[in-house]
Amino acid sequence: MINKNKRRKSRKIKHRHALIIKITAVLLIIPVLIASGIFAYLYTHPVSLKKSVIEHELMEPFDPWDNVKHLFFADKKDVDISSEANIEQLGEYPVTYTCRGHKYSATVKVVDTTAPVLKVHPYKTDLTGEITPEKFVKEATDLTEVTLSFKDQGNWDQEGTYDVRIAATDSSGNETVETTTLTRIKDTTPPVVQGADNVEVLQGRTVDFEEGITVTDDMDPDPQVSVNSDQVDFATPGTYEVTYTTKDRSGNEETTVRKVTVKKDRDYNRKVVYLTFDDGPSAHTDKILEILNKYNAKATFFVTGNNQKHNDVLKRIVDQGSVVALHTYTHNYAEVYASEDAYFKDLKKISDMVKEATGVESKLIRFPGGSSNTVSKQYSPGLMTKLTKKVQEMGYQYFDWNCDSTDASGNNVPVKTLVENATSSTAQHINILMHDTDAKGTTVDALPDIIKHYRSQGYAFEALTIDSYPAHHSVNN
Repeated sequence: MINKNKRRKSRKIKHRHALIIKITAVLLIIPVLIASGIFAYLYTHPVSLKKSVIEHELMEPFDPWDNVKHLFFADKKDVDISSEANIEQLGEYPVTYTCRGHKYSATVKVVDTTAPVLKVHPYKTDLTGEITPEKFVKEATDLTEVTLSFKDQGNWDQEGTYDVRIAATDSSGNETVETTTLTRIKDTTPPVVQGADNVEVLQGRTVDFEEGITVTDDMDPDPQVSVNSDQVDFATPGTYEVTYTTKDRSGNEETTVRKVTVKKDRDYNRKVVYLTFDDGPSAHTDKILEILNKYNAKATFFVTGNNQKHNDVLKRIVDQGSVVALHTYTHNYAEVYASEDAYFKDLKKISDMVKEATGVESKLIRFPGGSSNTVSKQYSPGLMTKLTKKVQEMGYQYFDWNCDSTDASGNNVPVKTLVENATSSTAQHINILMHDTDAKGTTVDALPDIIKHYRSQGYAFEALTIDSYPAHHSVNN
C-alpha cells in the first residue's frame, strides 16, 4: 500500500514537472512571437508621421521631414518624399512619403494667420473733400491682398477733429485696427499759380501760355485753371495781359495777370535767307567772304577746332559783318555725345577758341548732325532732349536748317545739283545748310547763283542773331 502511494505520488510530481515545462515553453515562445510580430509590422510600416494634416504658415520655409515622427529600421536615404506644397499661395497640397514600397500621405494646408502691418497718420482736409480710408494710411502691408475700411464710421461733415479707426483686413480675414484723427476745416485759401512770369517774345513768334504752368492748392489736389490770352496780338509790338483764373473744389477763386511784351522784329514780314556754313574755317573761307562782299550779303559760319591754321580768317568774318558761331571743337560724335558733361566741355573749348580769335563771345550753336541726329543715341540715350533744353536755359540758341544744299553727300557735288537744292525753298525765313571745308570747292562755285536766285525773289541775306528764326528740327533722341 505504501509502494502504491509512492508510485502515485511520483507520477503526480512527474506530471506537474511536465506541465511546468510546457507552460514555461509557451511563456518563452509568446514574447518571441510578439516581438517577431512587432518587428514584422514595423519593418513593413517603416514611417510614422506626426500629422495627416500639416498647417503651415504662408511664405515660411517648409521641410517635409519635420512631419516625420519615427523611422523604423530605415534611414532617410530609404525614404522618397514627393511634395507639391506651394508656400507662396494659400491652399492644400499633397505630400507623399514612400519607403519599401509603402506610401504614407499627408496634406500641407498653407494658411495665413498673421495680421497686416498697418501704420496710419492724421489727415486734414476741407469740408468738400472725399474721405476714404486710404487717405489716413502710411503703410498697409501683408503677404496677401489688403482691404482698407473704416471701423464704426461716423458723421464727419462738420468742422472739427474726430477719432477715426482704420481696419486693414487680409484675404484670410486677419485684421489690424489703428486709431488716428481726421480734422475738417473750412477752406478759404485760393489756388496759387507758378510759372506765369512776365515774358518777352519777338513779333511773329508765339508762346504756349499753358506750358510750364503749375497750380497748387492747400487742400485740393487737382484745382482748375483757365487761361485767357485773347488780348495778345503776336503780330503787333506792344505789351499785353494774359489772365490765369484758378478755382478749387471749395469755390475759392484767384486771378493772376501775366504781362506779355511783343518786341518788334526787323525781319517780320521780310523774306530773309540765312546762308550758313559748317565745319570751317578752310582754304575756301576767304573766297566765300569775297563773294559775300561782292553781293552785299551776310552769312553765318559754324566753325570747329579742326583746322586752326586758318583761324586768322575768323576775325575777317566778323569785321565784314558776318557771324562766327559754334559748331563743335572736335566733331567726334563718340566724344561730343558721350554725355551731357562731355558736350558742354566741347562747347566751352570751341567757344573759348572763337572768343580768342574774334573778341566776340558767341551764343549761337549748331549741334553736330543737327538737333534731330540719332547718332547720339548710340552713346547717350535721351541726350538731345536734355541738350536742346539746357542750352536755351543757359542763354544759347541752337540753329538747324530748313533747306539743304546737299553738299555733305560727297565731295565735288556738281554745281548744278547744289544750286537746285539750295534754291528749292520758298519759306519766308530760309536757313540753308552748306559746308566750308577744303573738299567743298563746288559749294563756293555754286554760291553766286544761289544768292542771285533769292535776291531776284526779294530776299535779304542776313547773319543769324540770337533772335533769328532757328528752324528747329524734331528731336529724335
